Amino acid sequence: MSRPLKAGERLAKSDSRRRAGPTPPKRGGKPAPRKRPGLAGVAGGMFVRGLYRLALVGMVGGVLVGGGLFFYFSSGLPGVDRLRHYEPPLETRIYAENFRLIGALGTQHRIYVPYDRIPPLVADAFIAAEDKNFWTEPGIDPLAIVRAGVVDLTRIGSHERPLGASTITMQVVKNMLLDNRIDFTRKIKEAILAVRVNRAMSKKQILTLYLNEIFLGQDSWGVAAAAQAYFDKPLSQLTVAEAAMLGGLPKAPTNYNPFLHPKRARDRRDWVIGQMQADGFITAAQAREALAAPLVPKAAAGPASIPGAGYFVGAVETQLVRMFGRKTAMEGGLIVRTSLDPKLQAAATRAMRDRLVSYDHEFGVYHGPVGHIGAGELAAGWARALARQDTPKGLIASWRLGVVISETAQRARIGWLDGDSPSEAHTGTLTLAAIQWGRPMIHGRPGPLLRNMAQMLKPGDVIMIEPKPDKGGTVSLEQVPKVEGAMLSLDPQTGRVLAMVGGWSNRLSPYNRAIQAHRQPGSSVKPFDYLTAMQAGVQPDATILDAPFIQRLSDGQIYRPGNYENSFQGPVPVFYAIQESLNLATLHLVRRVGLPNVIANFKKFGVVKHAPLIYPAAIGALDTTLWRMVRGYAALDEYGRKVQPSLIDSVTAPDGHILYQAPDQSCANCMDGSAQQPPILNRPGARLANPDSVYQVIMMMRNVAEYGTGVPAVKGLKRPIAGKTGTTNNFNDAWFIGFVPQMVTGCWIGFDKPRDLGVNQTGGNVCGPAWNQYMKVALKNQPVIPFKPPPGITLHKVTFRDETVDEAFKPGQTPGAQSNPGLVADDPLNLGGAFANTTPSTGSHDFSPAPDGQTPSGGAPAPSGNVDKSLGGLY
Repeated sequence: MSRPLKAGERLAKSDSRRRAGPTPPKRGGKPAPRKRPGLAGVAGGMFVRGLYRLALVGMVGGVLVGGGLFFYFSSGLPGVDRLRHYEPPLETRIYAENFRLIGALGTQHRIYVPYDRIPPLVADAFIAAEDKNFWTEPGIDPLAIVRAGVVDLTRIGSHERPLGASTITMQVVKNMLLDNRIDFTRKIKEAILAVRVNRAMSKKQILTLYLNEIFLGQDSWGVAAAAQAYFDKPLSQLTVAEAAMLGGLPKAPTNYNPFLHPKRARDRRDWVIGQMQADGFITAAQAREALAAPLVPKAAAGPASIPGAGYFVGAVETQLVRMFGRKTAMEGGLIVRTSLDPKLQAAATRAMRDRLVSYDHEFGVYHGPVGHIGAGELAAGWARALARQDTPKGLIASWRLGVVISETAQRARIGWLDGDSPSEAHTGTLTLAAIQWGRPMIHGRPGPLLRNMAQMLKPGDVIMIEPKPDKGGTVSLEQVPKVEGAMLSLDPQTGRVLAMVGGWSNRLSPYNRAIQAHRQPGSSVKPFDYLTAMQAGVQPDATILDAPFIQRLSDGQIYRPGNYENSFQGPVPVFYAIQESLNLATLHLVRRVGLPNVIANFKKFGVVKHAPLIYPAAIGALDTTLWRMVRGYAALDEYGRKVQPSLIDSVTAPDGHILYQAPDQSCANCMDGSAQQPPILNRPGARLANPDSVYQVIMMMRNVAEYGTGVPAVKGLKRPIAGKTGTTNNFNDAWFIGFVPQMVTGCWIGFDKPRDLGVNQTGGNVCGPAWNQYMKVALKNQPVIPFKPPPGITLHKVTFRDETVDEAFKPGQTPGAQSNPGLVADDPLNLGGAFANTTPSTGSHDFSPAPDGQTPSGGAPAPSGNVDKSLGGLY
């Protein structure tokens, strides 16, 4: 039974029926008639339908226009697949034999680090600073784009830089797929590519590319290089504060460089720390600690400073380019281990510089000041004025740039800095006696002694000095010598180059005189003349004639060489002829064994590539390099085995696989765990000559070092040494090349533009002291190893005049048996013949030299007038 409705309820029910519309008809009845809409209703419906159609058309048009624009901007875009296989340009790093970094090659300083070796702390710092939504966004940040667009509209015409809205993915696209232009079109393309990259690659891959590719200032690309550049640390050792500082750099590396703008850098760092805390990457306690930390950047130490190693590094670079091409050599991230011994390199550089300075102080002239400071600046503060002076090229580590503050007749007060700051100022005394070496030369000799300092120096002169704290606070006057020199030292067993000096300073002149300078070797080629004779069966004590040598040249001129002393000694034994470097005796010997055979040996031992078939060439009138000469002597040291000098031990790719291994460095027992045993190195190399013949030459070269022209080179070195001097016409070039069983070292000294080194400046006198100084360091604590004779060789004492020496004789040879020897070939040179027109000895070996200008017994008449020495070596 239904409850009666109240008045309000009926009204509500009735009202609800009206809102519900017409009542549906009863089953089987007729539908109720519908009311026709009025005029206003019709108009309203048409308007709504019009708006709908217009909206539909707009949507279709927008899709078409948007699609067209998308097609327009996306056409021609680079593919993103190249990022998957992207190999960033990595610098090649060059190491000494002890893995000490000595050089780096490349256009960008970058150290590639894979994702799993990037500390999360470092990645979080960059994400907090550059793209907080990196892990969730689709490659672009729409809200940031809208915000940037609104702000940029308000800046139209203001010439302000547009507000950035780039995500990390967009920065990867900009840096690696597009150019660095900033315009509307480029930004649209950047966004399209960022979305594509985000779909094609994982977030880890994108972040790895970004953190290794981004430029962060200080010539550093990528986070690992930046950690070294700003803190001299690996990534794994960075603190929160240091990581935050790096994370703040991408926005403006120069503006936030802590070396240049420490306050800006700290403010930016603190902002990044705040962002890292806000994003939950670090705790509040970590943030407080990081904010309190001082910002103290520390520049990377860089490659090890090894004096003179620049020439070696340059030679390695040349070889790498030849082996792998310039792109791989400069951008391939190669790990190059070389043969350079840092200790020996420093010793060779010091020895050569000391010798060049000594020569310059004996024969040089003061070149003048390298700069000048005016009287006003000098009075206002010489230290500040000196700090503004440019450091001249060629200033070596022990020297300083100094200024003459004041002077009297006998001494000058000199000021210098120990660094770049005026606070590191020092003063000392330069005496008149210490500058006498620089007085002008007169006819090749030092002029009269200076009477007062003013003859050479004036207040305000900027000069090179070397402080002498152990000598009462005095200083010495220095300058970069005009004379140049080169030194090359290698291990003959492996060919590994241990030290290379290419000149005074690589910064001053990159021209490498050890491998690039083509000079005449003079008498330093004579060991190969005498080797040819030994190969022909000549005995070391065989008699040869030191008498005038006359040869008609192809142009009709007469070649009449002479000895260094302008004298002729008549019959002399072979060992004495090379010991005293007798040109005429050598040429007579060459004539007998055949000039073509001698030149063939020059080429076979690599002394020259091409040589003229003329007699002057046999005594050094040809062009070669120190590199070639040392290579030839190394083959002698190895008893005739070919030696190929090597700078590079191995080259390794960034992924660890070996690209190159030096042939002589393959090891038979290096990987079998026998660490207590010395490595067994495989030693390839063609046989160039019979060991018996080479050993005979080695014993004669020992006489050169112990009794002959090489004495200055071996003074105080108490061990067997074989060597030979070389001095060219007019004393233009000075050489000494010598060896012990475990090391070969060559020295050359001369002027780049050939000119006279000075009267009596022979190879032994000029190069000998430098060779000696270096070898004393190189052979310290090294075992004394004798030159062991090959099987069948016997040693016999032979005497000439008052000198008795040990010489080597082959089986079948007897001392004194070749007063008039026949020649028997003992190797593939097919030498033969006999000494025609050779004067027999008396058999007693009691030879007497002929007086100067007289005819030796049985010899050709001495030439009248001056002897022609224009072709060939002197000594």
